[in-house]
This record gives sequence, structure tokens and C-alpha cells, in this order.
Amino acid sequence: MVARVNISLSADTLDRLEQDALENHLNRSSAISRLVWDAKVKYSQVKGQISMDELAKDSTRKRASRT
Repeated sequence: MVARVNISLSADTLDRLEQDALENHLNRSSAISRLVWDAKVKYSQVKGQISMDELAKDSTRKRASRT
């Protein structure tokens, strides 16, 4: 799924974004996406979702508690 998002940037920020995009041979949208995905985040999964590893651990715990 792709969502269209409107953002407001100062002239300096836009210049910097365009410079980054030019240096990395990207368009503005791809430059923004790359910057977002390169950013370190506190929680790597979306709030309210569960990872496959956590799901497997939970399933193992349930099986162990039955015995």
C-alpha cells in the first residue's frame, strides 16, 4: 500500500533533501523513505503488532503449560 502524504518543509530543509536525493540518485519521495528507514527507532515493530518470534515463543509457552 502506498499513501500520499503532504508535508511542509522550510526552504533550507528542502534544499538539503534535494541535495541528498541528487547525491544518492533518488527522487524526493525515495530520499524521504530512505531517511525514514535508516533512522533508529526505539521499537522496531508497529505498536500493537506482534513479531513472528514473539508469536512462536507464546505458542511454545502455551504448549509447555498444558503438560
